[in-house]
Amino acid sequence: MQQVSSRICPTCGTSLAPQEVFCHNCGQRYEAQQPVAGGAPGQNQYGGNASNTPPPPYAAPQGPYANPMGGPPVPPAGSMAGPLNRPPRRRGNALVGIVSVLVVLAVVIGGVAFFLLPRLNGKSSTSSSTTSSHPTPAAPTLNIQPYTYKGHNSVVWQVKWSPDGKQIASSGGLGDDSAQVWDAISGKNVMTFSGYSVMNAVVWSPDSKYIACGGNSQDIDVIKVDGKQRISNYKGHKDAVVSIAWSPDGKRIASASYDKTVQVWDAMTGEHIFTYTGHSDTVTGVAWSPDGKKLASSSFDGTVQVWDATTGKQITTFKGHSYRVYTLAWSPDGSKIVSGGDDQMAYVWDATTGKKLLMYSGHKGSVSGVAWSPDGKRIASASYDKTVQLWDATTGGNAFTYSKHTDYVYAVTWSPDNQYIASASADHTVHVWPAHP
Repeated sequence: MQQVSSRICPTCGTSLAPQEVFCHNCGQRYEAQQPVAGGAPGQNQYGGNASNTPPPPYAAPQGPYANPMGGPPVPPAGSMAGPLNRPPRRRGNALVGIVSVLVVLAVVIGGVAFFLLPRLNGKSSTSSSTTSSHPTPAAPTLNIQPYTYKGHNSVVWQVKWSPDGKQIASSGGLGDDSAQVWDAISGKNVMTFSGYSVMNAVVWSPDSKYIACGGNSQDIDVIKVDGKQRISNYKGHKDAVVSIAWSPDGKRIASASYDKTVQVWDAMTGEHIFTYTGHSDTVTGVAWSPDGKKLASSSFDGTVQVWDATTGKQITTFKGHSYRVYTLAWSPDGSKIVSGGDDQMAYVWDATTGKKLLMYSGHKGSVSGVAWSPDGKRIASASYDKTVQLWDATTGGNAFTYSKHTDYVYAVTWSPDNQYIASASADHTVHVWPAHP
């Protein structure tokens, strides 16, 4: 057996144990100084003199089976190394190769899992969150022949197209006193809900399963359309309710009243959340911003106000109408607001700064209803002049005037696919007609 002192690492000079194949100090492989067959006496394994120093060392192993001298991977010292200078066994090489492949596969699979699993979990989480907060159903492309809905026997105050495009809801008063839901394509009545002295307002939930309706009785009911089941009832107002808006996440409802307030409450329980008191006269309209973070309201006090939907803190006030403001709507991207009023004007405002961006003066009577097209390109406005006018949301240029109603037109709504409009009138009807004549 060789003495320890005779086994010296040729790289760093460290004394090695009898069976050490790799230097425990620098990690380099130890090779005994033996003559090469056919070589000159005293020539070492590197060629040249035994007294010569070896070539510069390779880098220390970077992985568990890296070979410091290059070539196939080898096990580290003290693991599977055989006796010094024993030729490698093919079986051992094969086993090492298999282990190496498995290690590489494990690293690759682990990396894929590391990057993909969080994303898959995120998608799953997002989907669950959306489902629980009343997602807006995808609106199909509709194919409708123009028609007149005659389900009401008196004035029709409001009309709203369901977010899924399949149904339309309308509210009628002055002797009719009902909220009605009907098939958007055929015009066939699906449900009628009554019980108010006057039914002023109606709105759809984002998932198109419920309507909220209210009127002169000061109450607001949430009704499940399929089965006409009352889900909740809100009694917070002290005067007639004239406008209702459902939050985009489906959790809250805002209602405007002659009592000069907007009240926000839980859609499913009817529990009061807070009351907004920024207006000094009847609040005629209320609408949520598309992201659900703000509310805008219009009033007989001549203003449009934008405020925080969580705290009720007023953000800005738009002043430009010369008299009462009847109606308002957000642009689909939430950057603008359109309003209409008794001065026969419709204004487009910057929703953040309150700056007046556009003035539309095409009507000859009070502007009683406005609606922004889902694609954001056009605005429809209803008027006491018995018309609905479509105009460019950027330039204010008139695109089309619909004049088939025979009395005041109070409200207007777009189909979700941008192709049709429903308009409600004092002539007791709702007309459904193409938005691209």
